[in-house]
Amino acid sequence: MKLWYINIWLNPKTGYDDEYRYEFTLHTRFISNYFSKRIRKHKFATDGTFSMISVDPMPKEIEECKIVPEDALTVYVPFEKRRYEQIKGTKDCEYYLELLEEGFRKASKCKEVPLDTLLDLSDEFRKNGYKNEWQHKKKRFKQQDIEVVLNCYFTTLDFRLVATINKISTKEELCSGTVLLTDPDEICFDKMFKDILIDKGKIIITDGFDSSRIIINLKNVLNKEFSYELLEDDEL
Repeated sequence: MKLWYINIWLNPKTGYDDEYRYEFTLHTRFISNYFSKRIRKHKFATDGTFSMISVDPMPKEIEECKIVPEDALTVYVPFEKRRYEQIKGTKDCEYYLELLEEGFRKASKCKEVPLDTLLDLSDEFRKNGYKNEWQHKKKRFKQQDIEVVLNCYFTTLDFRLVATINKISTKEELCSGTVLLTDPDEICFDKMFKDILIDKGKIIITDGFDSSRIIINLKNVLNKEFSYELLEDDEL
């Protein structure tokens, strides 16, 4: 069993209501996503009892750490509500990293975990300005002389999918714009985008079910004008 997930959340034992706990998740989900993707590359083999480290901030000190379904090594760290309230909704994510780092150190006292690697990832994330950004796809269409690039920006405030269209022959950027904007939670954007096609004068971004989800007008693009249409489920 490999270490596959890193998570931080306020679990129901905190006593906070669902809305407050989900708000915390929205502000920290991009960090859990970043650490999970990065730690998978190291292929760390656990003792077979866990594939996740879950850091659970609590208003009261709890010393225990334990394995809970599904295969999560859960560690509890003190939660300072005042500090969270001061930074929530801002780009200052330092407190979240402090909670994670304290959780990683506590986890290392319960099980064998790649502590140095996890702390290095935290430092890397910090030095990079708390950014979780990646290129989803780049595709060239030689007949139309364009290249379409889809980049993802996952932050404490939102998730954005940005489409940039370049002219292949001149390497000129024709236009760029956000084509998808959601709350910062994977359940909001998962399977909303997958591939890039061109059909009947339209640039089409398909979803995870291979249906047309986002339509960009090719004629407008060639005139350096950006316009798009996001299709809702009932329009597919």
